[in-house]
Amino acid sequence: MKPKEFIFLTLLVLPSWGFADGDNFSRGEELFLQDKPTESLAYLQAAAASPDAPPQTFLYLGIVYTQLGRASEAVSVYRKILPSAGQYTALVAFNLGNLYYARNDLETAEDYYNQSIDADTSFASAYLNRANTRLRKGETTFAIADYWQYLSLKGDSEKRPQIEQVLKVLQKEEDERNVKAAAETRRRADIEAMNAANEEMEKQRAMETLPAVQAAMRIMDDMTALIKGADQ
Repeated sequence: MKPKEFIFLTLLVLPSWGFADGDNFSRGEELFLQDKPTESLAYLQAAAASPDAPPQTFLYLGIVYTQLGRASEAVSVYRKILPSAGQYTALVAFNLGNLYYARNDLETAEDYYNQSIDADTSFASAYLNRANTRLRKGETTFAIADYWQYLSLKGDSEKRPQIEQVLKVLQKEEDERNVKAAAETRRRADIEAMNAANEEMEKQRAMETLPAVQAAMRIMDDMTALIKGADQ
């Protein structure tokens, strides 16, 4: 059973800071919150061009680029601000993870989800999306752990029934794999033990046969000596 892949974009109203292009930011934010990404784009771009633009400018701009299907520009914006995102580091890294997940670049997506969780260990959605990523990578054990962590952080999630069903299926598959792995381990151990026993038996036979061979050789030597003596 393949679970639905949850992709989230962070749509948050963040507090504005006073800076030179504050009017552009305010107008861009207003249009953005009205779900008018095309109209808000120019204002947010102008605000982001200011050297003292706050991190939330880039968060909004990255979301707008994503909404407009300009994922590469969204990635550039987020990567530019990530090292100096401060309290928004978890959000920026999370959104980068989502963008790389959408590209099916699962390794990079997981790296950014890791950064998001490192920045905020209580960020439930980062655990959920990392779980989806790990599941697609075939890392079932780690995915299960992340799904449980998500549920522990967000116990009232509307997705809980679905995730619990996914966990039930995954745990069953994991248990079956563990049983098969244990059986294979036992089988290999039995083969190794049997081979070792056979080697020991061969050694024992060799040890038991050696005296008889040596005795036969002595008899042959004695007979050879007698024949030589008779000839003389």
